[in-house]
Amino acid sequence: MKDSKNSFSWQDSLVDWPDYTGNSFPVTTFREVEKFDLLSSATALPGNKKSYLDNEMLSWLKHAEKNNRIPQNFEEKINLKNNDFDTKKRSHRFFDTRMISFDVFSSLVYKAYGYDKNSDTRGYGSGGGLYPINVIIFILEDNAVEGLKKGVYYFYPLTNCLYRLNSFNNISKEDLSVALYPNREKPYSNIAIGYAADLRKCIRKYQYLGYKNALIEIGLMIQALKTALPQNMGEFSCQNFNNRLLTTIADLDKRNAPIEIVQWIGRIN
Repeated sequence: MKDSKNSFSWQDSLVDWPDYTGNSFPVTTFREVEKFDLLSSATALPGNKKSYLDNEMLSWLKHAEKNNRIPQNFEEKINLKNNDFDTKKRSHRFFDTRMISFDVFSSLVYKAYGYDKNSDTRGYGSGGGLYPINVIIFILEDNAVEGLKKGVYYFYPLTNCLYRLNSFNNISKEDLSVALYPNREKPYSNIAIGYAADLRKCIRKYQYLGYKNALIEIGLMIQALKTALPQNMGEFSCQNFNNRLLTTIADLDKRNAPIEIVQWIGRIN
């Protein structure tokens, strides 16, 4: 499963990793995007209440949630045929702790994010082929995935491998819980996927549009993983986390590579 004889280094495979030193760069745009990203990021803390909810909002949500507004002007309504065999996968909040085999985990990660050399593409689209979103995997217990120690991992698509970034070195359980699940006593699952956006790479080519493309790409990646999961596994995406703290735990630059959303996965009954 793993090559224990060789120690990995970033330089071994990331030879062409973007280096912005000495190159022109839209600094003003970057700072504005960075500021907006900070303002729009989740900074959940233990005991936080949803203070934006009031009676008027709750009344509106009864009509707005899981619904779309019908255009007021249209020429004709046409009913489509239903395909009763197309079952939609729902989100899950409860998972059990049974170990996931290394083969199953490898397969679903490759199906969701992997690079196909034959078609020179991945399982989801990316504006301009930049692929600025990095997949950060949090394994919270030893052998949650067969053969993997608990820690933070980075998935590198081009060579279909994992790099263990750290084993939660000097990270207390309290800090980890505040970062990942601040309003729960226990994590939803032992496996969480963080999607970290390389903001410099996002805006280098398309500037503001690049940031928009990156957020769209995260949605495509979340759906790609959802589709890749076998029937006995489920997932759900969550903003109830502290993204600055979690990004720091992952040894990433919290200004340039913030984790934008977390997707929990695990076995379901």
